[in-house]
Amino acid sequence: MRKIALLALLPILGGCINDSIGMRIDGPEHAVSLVREQKLFWEKKMDLEVVVARLPDCQRRHKLQPAAVSPNFKIEVFMTAPNSFLLEQGKHLYAVETQTCQKFAKLDEAPKEGKGELVGVFREEKGKLVFVAAQPATPPAK
Repeated sequence: MRKIALLALLPILGGCINDSIGMRIDGPEHAVSLVREQKLFWEKKMDLEVVVARLPDCQRRHKLQPAAVSPNFKIEVFMTAPNSFLLEQGKHLYAVETQTCQKFAKLDEAPKEGKGELVGVFREEKGKLVFVAAQPATPPAK
């Protein structure tokens, strides 16, 4: 009877989002990962967390602002210094680092020195969360 009840719940749970993807920095032990979760299929928002890791030295999880469930979902990642990153989620900005994995700040505005170099973007493609690395700048033609 319990199996039948669980099978009846599958269509309801099928619409929920629960995925993650990592941006490798210099191997799988050093990464910035994004986790998104829609707990109930009728909710129009997803909870977001960023996981910063430089194993075996540190790993930490930080909460971001919830985001609307949307095929246009994206979070841009900028490198501001070695092991320091700026995440831009719409109008929300976050500073994270992977040296100690302790520093996390929600910023009211972009740093005066700029956002840094675009590393890539977390976004949705065909219903899946992906990380797309930024294309390196092409040198000017001579």
